[in-house]
Amino acid sequence: MAVKQFVLADESGTHEDSAYCIVAGYRGSPGQWEIFNKEWRGILQRYDVPVFHSNVFFNRKRITNPKKNPYFDWPSEKADKFLGELLGAISRRRIHPVGCSVNTHDFESCSYGERCVLAGYQPTRSGRKSQRPAPYHLAFREMLLDAVDQTHSNAALHFIVALQEQYQQRAVEAFWLTKKYAADFQSNQLRGIAFEEPVHWPGLQAADLLARHWYNCSIRIWAGRGLNKENISTMNILTHKRADMPHCDAAGIERMFAYAGVSEHDREVLRTVREPRRDAD
Repeated sequence: MAVKQFVLADESGTHEDSAYCIVAGYRGSPGQWEIFNKEWRGILQRYDVPVFHSNVFFNRKRITNPKKNPYFDWPSEKADKFLGELLGAISRRRIHPVGCSVNTHDFESCSYGERCVLAGYQPTRSGRKSQRPAPYHLAFREMLLDAVDQTHSNAALHFIVALQEQYQQRAVEAFWLTKKYAADFQSNQLRGIAFEEPVHWPGLQAADLLARHWYNCSIRIWAGRGLNKENISTMNILTHKRADMPHCDAAGIERMFAYAGVSEHDREVLRTVREPRRDAD
């Protein structure tokens, strides 16, 4: 009998010129999510915060409209205590981190045909808009597979993704293409996908926190600033000290092609597939 598990996921770094694209979240049983939801909502209620959005919290000193920023007049001590309580709620529950980060430059350096394969598409010359792979496709696809890899084989995975109109279609395509072309045991575990507003789903707010902090850490490293103790400590809590969160850079992409059995001859063929013109949609 299949054991139902829910994966709640969000993204970060999908804006133009972003150096990284990340899709990440948490997997857990209905029981664990029920306990987590109650605790998370209790924290927000105590601090009079209607919903946690990491973008607002981490930019609280720049957003001066109190209607959009419940933290605008908070002292640093209060903000640190609030974040610590949210991290504590994540660490106490058996919800497990899943996700993937993609180096945007390394992905875009691949040919159109190669990017199609990485994103789970079958390259065609028709040039449909939906078949233009983006870093988000690869990050989302690898998040799905990471959730499968981290789960017992009898688990039935149901994905709930933060609602965002720009990428909802991309997420649906990535889900069904991954299910279609994945190995049978992987496909059987991918049961369904839905989209919800984070205000109603504390797990999506936690996924937002993971994706945003992971993105911030990646940017700090990319910019040569490195990570401080607070960055590392927070990431360890958010990932439950998991050391192997998937990352797709140039070396990782080469490993993916090798693992999939894509030969150099196949790569040469893929490089002949021309990317459709943007004005052909």
